[in-house]
Amino acid sequence: MRRLKFAVVGLLTLLVAACRTAPVENVTHHAFPAGTDKLSLAQIEESIIKAASDRDWIITRQADGVLLATYSPRSHMAKVRIGFDKTEFSIVYADSTNLNYDGASIHYNYNRWVNNLRQDILREVSAKAALAN
Repeated sequence: MRRLKFAVVGLLTLLVAACRTAPVENVTHHAFPAGTDKLSLAQIEESIIKAASDRDWIITRQADGVLLATYSPRSHMAKVRIGFDKTEFSIVYADSTNLNYDGASIHYNYNRWVNNLRQDILREVSAKAALAN
């Protein structure tokens, strides 16, 4: 009977932990909105940095068209690599701490953070393009 209780508690713990993870969702080759083709690569980078900074991501420039963004809420940390050119961008998982990453899945908040970053990048680039016209 005691073994059964431990087995049930263990199974419930695994189920609860599994519910808090989701497949890692990378943003790959996401096109910038129409009208952004007039922006320089530097203007696009500036827009990405502003969008990320406004959400408390820390940005490190790695190369032309490549930024490393780190987000550290509470005891968690997520790093993503943002690659971009004049027509599209990608946000790809790079590293994490305390997010239960297992190579395929991660804490469900990670995908929300990346999706918010994606939306903010699109908004900032669009705003800069509108001002450039």
